[in-house]
Amino acid sequence: MQFLALCAALAVFALLLYRLRRFLSGAPRVAIDSVRPGWVEVAGQVKGLQRDAGALCRAPISGREAVAWRVLIEQETGVRGWEPVVDLRDGVDFELDDGSGRIRVCAASSPLSLDVGERRGKGGPFAPPPAIVEQLIARHRNPHGVLFHKGFRWREWVIEDGRRVRVNGWVKAVPGDRAVGYRRVDDELVLAGADNRPLEVID
Repeated sequence: MQFLALCAALAVFALLLYRLRRFLSGAPRVAIDSVRPGWVEVAGQVKGLQRDAGALCRAPISGREAVAWRVLIEQETGVRGWEPVVDLRDGVDFELDDGSGRIRVCAASSPLSLDVGERRGKGGPFAPPPAIVEQLIARHRNPHGVLFHKGFRWREWVIEDGRRVRVNGWVKAVPGDRAVGYRRVDDELVLAGADNRPLEVID
């Protein structure tokens, strides 16, 4: 009974922590057609920009097609817990559509924090990780111990085309693509990250 009460308390604490983090972020939720320069949160459906041109990424572990992905592999280190050994990410720019409008999300050129489409796994001495996970680990260190496999866990986050997400980022103006003669007209508002604050994409 005490265990269930503890689990319920931890769940409530996690929810409060999540809401506090969102409150402190200071990013108000706005409709895309009313965004202005500054930090905002927008929500909508991911739209790949060049689907026919093969411009999507492919997540290395699951093989899922995506506009952006991140892979984190950690090694068990005994008393110190878990140590990151692989932290990879890739992304291409995409659009977010909330029905009121669309905005380009600069995932290719921005620092990126993902909490979307997570899959995870774990391997140990008697359950080696999949071959692709071993290959990723082997680029950085030997995945094998003296007799057995070392303990590893991995997580992969993927933003798939068509998925509904929330994005926290910096709205800024960049030169638009429309031109009259030799002169470009109209700035385009895009959503990007900053050096001190990544673009955040969450479910």
